Amino acid sequence: MASLTESAVVVRKAIKYGAIGFVAISLLWYLGGAGFGKLEKLKFPEETTRPEMLLELPTGEIPTFPDRMTVYSSPLERSTFLKANKAIEQASKLGFTFKPVENSKTEYIWDTNDSLSSKLIMNIITGHFRMTKQWQNDPELARVVGFKSDAQVLSAGVGLLRISDVLPDDILGEEKISYLKAEGDKLALALALSDADFVQIDFYRKNIEEIDEETKEVLSSYPFYRPTPRKGLVRLILSGSDKPNEKLILLENNYTEIDYTKMSTYQIKTGLEAWEELKNGGGFVTNDSPDNGTIKIRRMFLGYFDGGTDEYTMPVYVFLGDKNFVAYVSAITDEWLK
Repeated sequence: MASLTESAVVVRKAIKYGAIGFVAISLLWYLGGAGFGKLEKLKFPEETTRPEMLLELPTGEIPTFPDRMTVYSSPLERSTFLKANKAIEQASKLGFTFKPVENSKTEYIWDTNDSLSSKLIMNIITGHFRMTKQWQNDPELARVVGFKSDAQVLSAGVGLLRISDVLPDDILGEEKISYLKAEGDKLALALALSDADFVQIDFYRKNIEEIDEETKEVLSSYPFYRPTPRKGLVRLILSGSDKPNEKLILLENNYTEIDYTKMSTYQIKTGLEAWEELKNGGGFVTNDSPDNGTIKIRRMFLGYFDGGTDEYTMPVYVFLGDKNFVAYVSAITDEWLK
């Protein structure tokens, strides 16, 4: 079995429309170690509180992990006049064709007086945005039943993303569908599609897979994890209405591009070192995790942190435990961090 430095890195880009799929594969080759020099530390969000933690893995032992991992370039955008023009073009595709309010040098706001109080807030540098429509203004929207199947919902969601020009290849094929029902002026989880007033789709970045160059055997698969694990890079909420201006009631885009062609390997901590760091107050416990009591951690593995604010996409140790506990520890050894 090939080692990390002898393996190709594969990014599987799959576009799924129900049962129909297309997969394109790109091979990226190992270029050398620590090629980016010293890296800035990952920018984890501010942590509130954390519970006591016990490590209870299925085998009773911390697994053996590779001694190095690949780091990818994810260059942050810079402010230019062209970015403002691109933001206005993006807003137009979302139906906001009028001049925005420049809330700051980096934030534009489009606010309408239509029946659903449509609003778009966009960071013109990163391209991240949040578009909302107040379905509460028209309670009938929660009574329109237009959902037939998960495949139909996903197809509709992908179609709307394509029209909105928010359809990067590396998020397709990694989706989570949630059913929502109206409770007063709030949305709560529903048990089944048949009970849903709205449907939420979260799109996540596809795993990075390492394959053996000769046998094509998948050696490892590394998932991406967000600061809020249950929230996708792109999230949308659909109503059951067939009217174009009522179908999409929320679209949130926090996608940041990764340049998979620019990469280098770096030495990483051992699993034991990562656990000791987390146990002694390091790393980051996500804010959706329990904040008190004692939590048993059942799994630990390597993945990538998808925070959207770092110049490089770097590996982390991921810890999963009871009651939706999720925590991360930066995997790169301290000697390669600024």
